[in-house]
Amino acid sequence: MSKLDELECLAHAPIVFAPNETWRVYTGGKLFRQLRGVPDAQDSHYPEDWIASVSRAVNPRRDGQPALEGLSVVRDTDVPFALLVELFPEALLGIAHLDKFGPTTGVLAKFLDSSVRLPIQAHPDDALAQKHWGERFGKTESWIIVATRPLGGVAPSILLGFKPGVTREQFSKLVRKADSKGQVECLHHIPVKPGDAFLVTGRTAHAIGSGVFMIEVQQPSDLVIHTEQECAGVPIAEETRHMGKGWEVGLEVFAYGGEELDALMARARLEPQIVAREPGGSVAQIVSYKRTPHFAARKIIVGGRLAVANECFYAGAVVAGSGSLAGEFGEVALAPGDTFFVPISVPEVEYRGQGLEIITADPPAITV
Repeated sequence: MSKLDELECLAHAPIVFAPNETWRVYTGGKLFRQLRGVPDAQDSHYPEDWIASVSRAVNPRRDGQPALEGLSVVRDTDVPFALLVELFPEALLGIAHLDKFGPTTGVLAKFLDSSVRLPIQAHPDDALAQKHWGERFGKTESWIIVATRPLGGVAPSILLGFKPGVTREQFSKLVRKADSKGQVECLHHIPVKPGDAFLVTGRTAHAIGSGVFMIEVQQPSDLVIHTEQECAGVPIAEETRHMGKGWEVGLEVFAYGGEELDALMARARLEPQIVAREPGGSVAQIVSYKRTPHFAARKIIVGGRLAVANECFYAGAVVAGSGSLAGEFGEVALAPGDTFFVPISVPEVEYRGQGLEIITADPPAITV
């Protein structure tokens, strides 16, 4: 069998990924390392693991930085997932998706575990990403809380959305004065617990607090504007904070005006809905295309054998339990913390296990 034939075989079966820990300015990652059974798991500057990623991480240059940082690699090989997408887009993604989005998944998922509060930030929507960075995708994202841990006496929480009346002029003054306390006071403070889920649309001000372990399902972009000068004592270069565009553009990324907490929660909180229940398990819709056309997300719970029809390709992350997925391709073992991709060329998989829980990241909607 030629090398190309071997690669094509990968495109017609579920793909399991090697760990893909990615550097960030903040620290964390202990909880997903513990999930994976890493001995003496610790927090570090690798607090994220990018899943089914064809997107490179936008990071400051540093010694030892991988050339393809952020890109997923097939487990037990040196094959980048992006190469498979380039070579076999129809088998992996399907014709309908290719016709609308081209040879890219259009979605990215991450393990994200914070041991410190992240800097206040916002991401551009599609229009601003195209206008200022020449990129197709902005960054709407969703947060699916897997676990939490109190750190330093601080309960797990998030900062999300401006309070009523916050103006660009007001927030700009706080940014230019490096008034982090004042910036924090502009956002709603929301305690979180495992099972909570939120939709964070592009241009929404936010910051993830310490002790929050989540699956983040998002558009495949790493564009971000940070407004604070440091994160847990680590300086963030100004050029990095506004991504080289200056504050006139950087502050344009934020949506101002704000809203009351009740209105914000009605817009942002996600309530999972059971869409399938069988003796062998259930499927709950966490993010639906009614909430956003940019992606969807489900939670699959397995207590025996559960067949799941494959209407589109998707990525998956095992957040609890162990088991396997089976089909015409054979059987693939799944352990806690494993991440994988099911191509459109696989019409159905059967999940097997007891207490197996999986979060999926589904592609953008082809029709709205």
